[in-house]
Amino acid sequence: MMANKENGFTFLEMLLVLSVVAVLTAVILPIGDRFITKQSEEEALYTFIATIHHAQAYALAHETYTAVRFRNSGKSYSMFAPSTETYSTIDFPDTMYWVSGNHRISAVEFHPNGHIVNPGTIILRTSTGDKRLTLQLQHGRVLVYD
Repeated sequence: MMANKENGFTFLEMLLVLSVVAVLTAVILPIGDRFITKQSEEEALYTFIATIHHAQAYALAHETYTAVRFRNSGKSYSMFAPSTETYSTIDFPDTMYWVSGNHRISAVEFHPNGHIVNPGTIILRTSTGDKRLTLQLQHGRVLVYD
């Protein structure tokens, strides 16, 4: 008499494994999506601050007025200098935008000596809350508050 040895998984075992995978996927995907959104917003915030510093450096190097202005209802921003129409335009992530109103500044402008024309506060709304950027007098120092 020969013993019939079959290797493999039963239907019930496969069903159990697939249901565990489905539950894990349902739990992990929303967490991963929030993480990716948060990381892209953080990267966009630091890119915006770097653009402000670049505008100040350009003003000092070329002894000219420069500005970083919001466009498209605050969903993007551009750097301007008198010799060029638009130096660069960058879009914020879909979940991030500039909040206008209440005497907030609508552009970051630099004199040819590198000093800020109008110091003040910029508020950027993100999926995790508002980020407040305070631009201080003179040398373009930017402070970020959650």
